[in-house]
Amino acid sequence: MSASCFANEVILDRTNKMGVRKIDILKRDKGTYTFDGKSLGKTLPPKVAEAWKQVERGPASAGKQRCHAGTYIYTNRVSKKETRTEGCAEGAAYGRFVQHIEDIRTHARGK
Repeated sequence: MSASCFANEVILDRTNKMGVRKIDILKRDKGTYTFDGKSLGKTLPPKVAEAWKQVERGPASAGKQRCHAGTYIYTNRVSKKETRTEGCAEGAAYGRFVQHIEDIRTHARGK
């Protein structure tokens, strides 16, 4: 796959039903990975690299529904092109997506 297949920057902005907001920013610039402002280096361990790819692909769309747990806004920027997706912060697919973010966060804490 070419480098242009994946985002240069991904922003996940989510708010739960209590109004608590959490923003995660993943960047890849000149081959260096950055998570929430912390450099992770030029290479990632296999599990973290796979999680990064899944986050770049974005959350699975669950369609329109009532958002009892909260909402999210997923922004994917490649060069000058930006794609925004909004959805409900609930369901198995969303849970797996957030687990990928947590895998990257755990790796970043260990750096």
